[in-house]
Amino acid sequence: MIIININRKIKGLYTKLLNSLQRFPISLLYAAFTVGVLIYMNHLGYGNQEVKDLYGRIAMVSALGIPMSLSLYVYFEEKDNIKKLIRIISHLLIAVILVVFYFIFLKEINYISGTRYVALSIALYIIFTVIPYINKKDDYEIYVIKLFSRFIVTYVYSVVLYLGLAAILTTINLLFNAEISFRVFSDIAFIVAGIFAPAFFLADIPKRKEKIAHKDYPKVLRVLLQFIVLPLLLAYTVILYVYFGEIIITMELPQGLIGNLVLWYSILSTIVLLFIYPLRKINKWIKSFLSVFPKVIIPLLGMMFFSIGIRINVYGITENRYFVVIIGIWIVLVMIYYSIKKDIKNITLTTTLAIIAIASVFGPLSSYSISKWSQNQHFKGVLEKYDILDEKGKIEPPSAEEEFEESDQRKVSSIIQYFDRYHDLEDIKYLPEDFKKSDMEDVFGFRLIDEYIGYQGNREFFDYTLDDMGLIIDIGEFDYFSEHRTYDTNYNQNDMENISIIFEDRNIIIKDDKKELYTKNLDEIIKDIIEKNIDDKNLSHDEMSYIDENDDVKIKILFNYISGYENISDSEIMVEDIEFYTFVKIK
Repeated sequence: MIIININRKIKGLYTKLLNSLQRFPISLLYAAFTVGVLIYMNHLGYGNQEVKDLYGRIAMVSALGIPMSLSLYVYFEEKDNIKKLIRIISHLLIAVILVVFYFIFLKEINYISGTRYVALSIALYIIFTVIPYINKKDDYEIYVIKLFSRFIVTYVYSVVLYLGLAAILTTINLLFNAEISFRVFSDIAFIVAGIFAPAFFLADIPKRKEKIAHKDYPKVLRVLLQFIVLPLLLAYTVILYVYFGEIIITMELPQGLIGNLVLWYSILSTIVLLFIYPLRKINKWIKSFLSVFPKVIIPLLGMMFFSIGIRINVYGITENRYFVVIIGIWIVLVMIYYSIKKDIKNITLTTTLAIIAIASVFGPLSSYSISKWSQNQHFKGVLEKYDILDEKGKIEPPSAEEEFEESDQRKVSSIIQYFDRYHDLEDIKYLPEDFKKSDMEDVFGFRLIDEYIGYQGNREFFDYTLDDMGLIIDIGEFDYFSEHRTYDTNYNQNDMENISIIFEDRNIIIKDDKKELYTKNLDEIIKDIIEKNIDDKNLSHDEMSYIDENDDVKIKILFNYISGYENISDSEIMVEDIEFYTFVKIK
């Protein structure tokens, strides 16, 4: 009997996965391709950073194809009269859009491409939930809850499945000394989370004209929300009001803390309102909560806007502040909508969120465009304060009498670092052409204060990395090769036949059985590299190389990583950690 039940369960699972594949084949193909790329990256090993970045961007674009194709499938299910050729062309068009997105918006992985990718992904998955209910009036919330419940169940199953498979592999390793690589464990995690889980999840997506009723509301979720989540939200609300009362009395505003406290609380509250809305007709407590809570949360959001407004007034808009403001505005509108409208259409709210997500990362009102404009305005304000802009709007070096105050030095440094980190120095309208951070003292009369990467008191930290780690190096003329690191003594002495290559006390030493053939202090070499490349932190093979020779040996040193700090007061460079390769030819 037990075996029959097990067989029935296995057949049922097989049927579900097969139905999912038949219903959403291209979406699962995107998922499988993404997993394949991630597995390939997993086996590249250490180094090869450029290759990893390339395949990482390919995986990101492929993953975008999942919600795009899913949205297309559920749209076509609502339209019986669309010809097969048009469906095929539509999926091909998605593939073209993904390729264009890769070459235009994902040339590299950085803050801008990352935030744009996340915002677009959120918008696409929201669109996927909205499409089946565009022409339907009721039960959109139940549909979303069903998807949410299915998602949770799917990944609970997936975690259990992975743990079981991992336990099997671990047991094989322990009992048979199989030496199964840890990368195999990662491969299985990718397959379970990236192929099995999506297929299992999509198997129970409601089909066209499938009726979803209030009885489908999960009892566990209803109890969780009614008796645990809502009381906790009320308690948290009371705490925030008491806290803000204390702020009003003391007139002391911890600006950064308030934004985080209120923003995540309001986001969670909005999600809870969406989830409990279908229960309003069967539970008076929830109906009362829905009528009162949206009005209560608005003053708290007002305090958040006041807090972030102070920082924007002093430092201008950045992408992070933009996202806080735009999400806050959307939540305020949601709460006003809940407060004045009796028949709520939550599909309208989620649709506007998708539109806002896309608008925030594309176009003239995007976070990037607004932030660059705002930072330029603040930069101009500081320059006008010291009257150092000429008639053409370019900077004239200040005189001794116009020396910048420390607060303004930090503000200018912060703006320049912001553009250098997230955009380009050329986006600052008032700087001289070909301006570099090393030109700060000549242009402004003070050195750059880099608080982001380690300005601490009298120190400014730096690190340099070999940019072409995947490069194949011709070592034909050399006899020996060794690798060394300051933080790992196991790498710092290599004995080969009668030759020893030793890294000790910042010196590279080459010996044979009879004598010392060569010695060189690396600090001198490194300081020369830093002085030649003060602005660029990713250096080429030639820039990170040093070649020397004497009567006994020829040596080449290729640095992979250099880090340390510079004393601001005396400009003394202190090198801390280095990684390098040594190539030696015995004459």
